[in-house]
Amino acid sequence: MKKSMQIITLQVLIFLLIFSVFMSCTLGSVKIPLSHSIAILLNEIGIQTGQSFTQVEQVIILQLRLPRILMAVIVGAMLSMAGVISQIVFRNPIADPYVIGISSAAGFGAALVIVFELFFFRQFTIPLFSFIFAIGAVFLIYMIARSKSSIHIYSLLLSGIALSYIFSALISFILFLSEDKSHMILSILLGKLWGITWVEVKIAGLLLIPFTTILIFYGLDMNLLLMGDSSAQTMGVNVKRSKSIVLLCMTMFTATAVAFCGSIGFIGLIVPHITRLIFGSDNRKIIPISGIVGAILLIWADVLARILISPQEIPVGVFTSLMGGPFFIYLVIKKKRSNK
Repeated sequence: MKKSMQIITLQVLIFLLIFSVFMSCTLGSVKIPLSHSIAILLNEIGIQTGQSFTQVEQVIILQLRLPRILMAVIVGAMLSMAGVISQIVFRNPIADPYVIGISSAAGFGAALVIVFELFFFRQFTIPLFSFIFAIGAVFLIYMIARSKSSIHIYSLLLSGIALSYIFSALISFILFLSEDKSHMILSILLGKLWGITWVEVKIAGLLLIPFTTILIFYGLDMNLLLMGDSSAQTMGVNVKRSKSIVLLCMTMFTATAVAFCGSIGFIGLIVPHITRLIFGSDNRKIIPISGIVGAILLIWADVLARILISPQEIPVGVFTSLMGGPFFIYLVIKKKRSNK
C-alpha cells in the first residue's frame, strides 16, 4: 500500500478507536443515548455541551463502563503487540503471546487465591498472584533456555509448552476438587472485563506506555532478526540482548493482561496479520498500529459479550476465541499451500 494510503488508513483507525469508545459507552443492558454519552465524557474533562443527562447515566458510564472500555483498549493493545513479538522471536506466523505458558501460570495463581481465599490485598490479590506466577514461570523457562551466548528459542518454546501443560493439569485438579468455586475460576480463565476499577486501569496504563516505547525503539532490531540471528549479528544487532528485551516486553504485556482480565485468546494471533497485510512488515510501524487495531477489536468483542444475552454477560475470551478459531484455520491452510 502507498504511503499516502497508509496515512489515511491510520487516521481512519484512530477515528474508529475514538468512535468505538463513545459507542461502547452507550451499549449494554441499560441503553444510553450517544449524545448523553458524549456529553458525560466531555463534561468530565471540563467541556460543557449543554446536553442534559441523568445522574444514573453518569454513574453507569464513569464508574461501570468507561473503566472496562479503557482496560479493553489497554489489554487489546498489549496482547496485539505481544503477538507481533512472539511471531518474530519464534519465527512462526501462528505463534501468540500465550505460547510459552504465561496464561496457564497466571490462571493457576488466580485459582490458588480463590480456592484458599488468600485475599490479603482485597481485589488486587488475584491480579497480583496471577502476575507473580506468570513472571515466575517465564523466568524459569528463560533460565532453562538461555546459554552464555544466546537464547535457544526451540528450548524456550518446548519448556513453555511443557510448563503450560503442568499448570493446566493443576488448574483442572483444583476445579475438580472445588466445584463451589469453579464458576469464579472459570470466569477468570475464560477472560473477563467486568468489575474493572479505575486503579487497575491506571496500573495497566502505566505499564503500557514505557514498554511500548521500548518496543518501538527496538523495531529496527526486530526487522533484522527476521533475517536470522547470524545475519542480524553481522549487521550490528546484539541478538541476545535484543531478544531478551523484547521477550521481557512480551512477558510484561501478557502477564499484565492475564492478571487483570484473564485469558483473552487469539487477539495476539489475528491482529499482527491484519496489520501487516495493510502496512507492510516494518515493525516500527506494525507495533503501535497493531496496538490500535487490537484495542478496537477487543472493545467490540466486549460489546458483543455485554449485549447478546443481556442482562447476563458472556466472558469476552469466548468471543475472541470464536473469531480467532476460523482465522487460525485459515493461517494453517495458507501456510500449507505456500509450502507446496
